[in-house]
This record gives sequence, structure tokens and C-alpha cells, in this order.
Amino acid sequence: VLVGEIGDEQGGSRLLKVCHGRKEGLPPRLDLEKEIGVQNAVRACIQAGTVRSAHDCSEGGLSVALAESCFNPDGLLGAKIELPASELRHDQILFNESQSRIVLSVAPADVAALQEKLQTADVRFQILGTVGGDELSIRIDKNSRHWPIAELHDAWFHAIARALESDSSVERVSN
Repeated sequence: VLVGEIGDEQGGSRLLKVCHGRKEGLPPRLDLEKEIGVQNAVRACIQAGTVRSAHDCSEGGLSVALAESCFNPDGLLGAKIELPASELRHDQILFNESQSRIVLSVAPADVAALQEKLQTADVRFQILGTVGGDELSIRIDKNSRHWPIAELHDAWFHAIARALESDSSVERVSN
């Protein structure tokens, strides 16, 4: 479940920096009232026992939050995500860093209770998909992308070591 809105702000984002080598644009706006509403609603759902995990959509946006949510310490989990068609480009949907967004995982038996709490709190949300399998699958309208969770986890877990290995100017220190 995505609590908050999809968003579309990419100014100052990791996507611009990493993929395009650019640091530009206005950073995402923070609507303090909306942020407080989202945080209070999510906290109430956690306290009610309806939330199994929660992950903010900050650095890297929705796609990174979804991937990192699959990296469970007790074992890797896949997810099947389906997003509706949009006027936004896919990179805007997946990698924008708009504020006041949290990805929640919820047991199927608790979805109705979660929806009721979020509606009562007047917080926007949408059901994204289901947890399970061994890949992260994201479908936007008729376009699908699939990544094996083990490969995503390996890239994420070893990112710093690989970055250091590829930087020949880093002096190696041994004990």
C-alpha cells in the first residue's frame, strides 16, 4: 500500500545525479500539514497492529522503497506491483522523490482495517499489489519490468564495496 500520492518531483533527485550527472531543480516541496497527517495515520495503523513493514519513499523514490522493502532479514521477498496508466513518464512515477509517502506491507486479512483507518484520517493511499515470489515486478498500464530479488539485493548490499573497488584512487588499508 502506498500512503500518500504518487508524486512527480524530480528536482535534486538521485535519478538526476546518478543517471544524468546533474544536480539541478527545486527539491521536493514539503507540505507540513500533509506530512503530519501521513505520519499520524501510519503510526496509528502500526499501533493497531495492521502494518507488517513501513518504508519511506525518499532517496530513489517509490521503486527504491519497493525494492528495499523486499530485503527482509528473514529472507528475500518478491512483490507484484500494478500501477494505473498515467500522464507521467515511467521514470517520474518510479523515481520521483516527492514527500509524504510511505510504502506499507499488510497481511491480506488486515487490508480492510488499514483502508478504514486511512480513510478516517483523510489520508490518500492506493493498493499497489501483493508480496510474494522471487522477483520484483512492476507494471504500469501495459508495460512491465521484472527484476530477480536476489540480483537487486546483491547490487544493493555490495554497492559500497563495488564502488570502492572501481575507484582506483582509493588507497587500500589492511589490518
